[in-house]
Amino acid sequence: MAAALIFLPMSPVPSLGQESEKGAVSTHEHLMKAQGELQIALHYAELAITPHQPGVGWHKAQTQRALNVLVGAQSPDFSKDVENPGDGHGVMRHLKDAHEAMKGCRPVTTCDAIESSLEYLRAAVEHGKKSIELSRMAGMEQRQARMFGALIRAAQGTRDTESPALGALAYAIRMTEHMSDHK
Repeated sequence: MAAALIFLPMSPVPSLGQESEKGAVSTHEHLMKAQGELQIALHYAELAITPHQPGVGWHKAQTQRALNVLVGAQSPDFSKDVENPGDGHGVMRHLKDAHEAMKGCRPVTTCDAIESSLEYLRAAVEHGKKSIELSRMAGMEQRQARMFGALIRAAQGTRDTESPALGALAYAIRMTEHMSDHK
């Protein structure tokens, strides 16, 4: 038995530093994950307001799918009644993780951009929930659904913006692309 133990394959045990280095996700990686998930949420938010057959629950299901992607599986606003086309973590959680990974929020404008995205998404979630609540009132549900999609788009921002408030996620991604301490 002792001889068998000697001949067991040995593999190097990673040091604590190596393990945490591999396991740590950078600010930029969190922002890129948030961006990808935000694209999925936006797709379903847009589907929610496309023409569809009344009475089949289309609007409600598409809106809830988008909400699921935004809030993640741990949120009380997550519904298991519809599929979750996202990663389960949620755009908002990815953004919060990116904010925490900034370690003191330098540069401040990048943190401002992340906070702006989160504010837009909080408002979007409220409009999405309201849209689902009003699903029997076609005009009202569509108004809330349009605001839901518009706020998701605002959270995303545009690639060429110079404003952390209006550029939101796109601005934060651009700012962290070349920052070695956030990669």
